[in-house]
Amino acid sequence: MERLNERASRWKFAENNKHRAPGEVDLHDLHVKEAIAYTERAVQDARHRGDTKINLIVGKGLHSRKGVAKLRPAIKKLLETQGLVVDLDPRNSGVLIVNLDGRPTDTDSVLSVDEILSRFEYEY
Repeated sequence: MERLNERASRWKFAENNKHRAPGEVDLHDLHVKEAIAYTERAVQDARHRGDTKINLIVGKGLHSRKGVAKLRPAIKKLLETQGLVVDLDPRNSGVLIVNLDGRPTDTDSVLSVDEILSRFEYEY
């Protein structure tokens, strides 16, 4: 079952991003754990390209259970613990703008994916 879920998330991610610019990543319809993995990869790719920022489309949570966003707080927390500056796009609250030239990372405060997920009551 996990392999099928992994294949489905790879397909969904590829479909959502096939027409996106390199500095823009759509994480819609992914579970939190999957979105975190794709976010980490997107940040690494952006740094390799020399980008100074990246836009992560996380959605507003309108289709989440009870309309509560799941991706936005988890992704924001992940990136902030890595010392990155994360802001909401003023034109679209479903987009996080990540400044890759953020403050230095305090390695003692960096959380693992599992630690981040345990701090949120998410089903993934």
